[in-house]
Amino acid sequence: MEYTNRIAVLLVRSVLCWVAALMFIPSSAWATANCTANYSSFTLTLPPTVAVPRDLPNGSMLTAWSLSTSKNDYWTCIVSGNVYTGTYFEAAGITTGGPTTYTASYQGVSFEVYRTNLPGVGMAMGGYVIPNSLPEGPRTFSKLGRQWNMNGTVYNGGQLIVALVKIGDITPGTVAGTIAQALSWQTLTPPPGGDVLSAGVIDFSMTPVVVTVLTCQTPDVTVPMGIQGPADLPSIGPSPNKVASFNLSLNNCPGGSPVAGTSAGQIHNIQYRIDPSSGTVSGYNNVAALSSNPAVGGVGIQLYDSTGAVFPFATYRTLNPFDSANGGDYTMPMTARYYRTGALSAGPANSTMTMTVLYQ
Repeated sequence: MEYTNRIAVLLVRSVLCWVAALMFIPSSAWATANCTANYSSFTLTLPPTVAVPRDLPNGSMLTAWSLSTSKNDYWTCIVSGNVYTGTYFEAAGITTGGPTTYTASYQGVSFEVYRTNLPGVGMAMGGYVIPNSLPEGPRTFSKLGRQWNMNGTVYNGGQLIVALVKIGDITPGTVAGTIAQALSWQTLTPPPGGDVLSAGVIDFSMTPVVVTVLTCQTPDVTVPMGIQGPADLPSIGPSPNKVASFNLSLNNCPGGSPVAGTSAGQIHNIQYRIDPSSGTVSGYNNVAALSSNPAVGGVGIQLYDSTGAVFPFATYRTLNPFDSANGGDYTMPMTARYYRTGALSAGPANSTMTMTVLYQ
């Protein structure tokens, strides 16, 4: 009888401990969220080609904004208890190199610009998240996540918005591939939470964009100055009689059509400058020093434009007129003279100069 009583007491204690354990299990242990993706991928349509002036400032828009279809039901979630569910976006494919220091404005919101597979071309990204069918945004890409606590059948969605942006010297080529992924997000309490890959990952890709760089052809020019003596340079200053004429040329300049809302599509402006390879003669800002060695003493070279005015070195001039729509070939008539700067001595009198062209 005593043995039986002990057994009974132990059983009662065990039952009491089990009941107590149940009382202290958090109610969230029964909270659940079962989410299922309704889509597998979306493709954003961008222009098939983009023509970019070579020296367009970094940060310039290359395309208009492209928007994926807005969907409030990327996932259907069956939720019970204190479970937050929502949508979250992550960089993928060609944008995994991370954000740059550049941004692009969409409806007053600064969207981050991410590197792509093509040097010099970035992808501005942002959009909307739609937890429980309640749109939030627009937001920049790194903040493109949002969740909501709701029981029953919950629909979570979103929308991705992108555009191409110049972020450096462009290598002509093609921008293409996956650009982002949307993931189902959930947790038992407000953030931080986590992605639930088993709910399904939605890929976002782009149509390929061929990027070209707009420039003109600039042929080399040799200017014969002829043989000159002291009689041709009787005093300090330019040769009074002997002038060498030549042309600077910009050939096969491409024309194009402007792209609304961007700086792409055509060369808007061309500027050019000339810099003597050996610098200028001390005390004479616009007299090129000779580059031959040995060289004649007391002589430099001065350039003049088509009006006869001295052409200033290291100074950009605008090509006028330039036809942005049709492009074409352009010639800038120039002349050159030897310029006496001091006591003369015999020798070669050669100089090299570099023309730099700026396309915007």
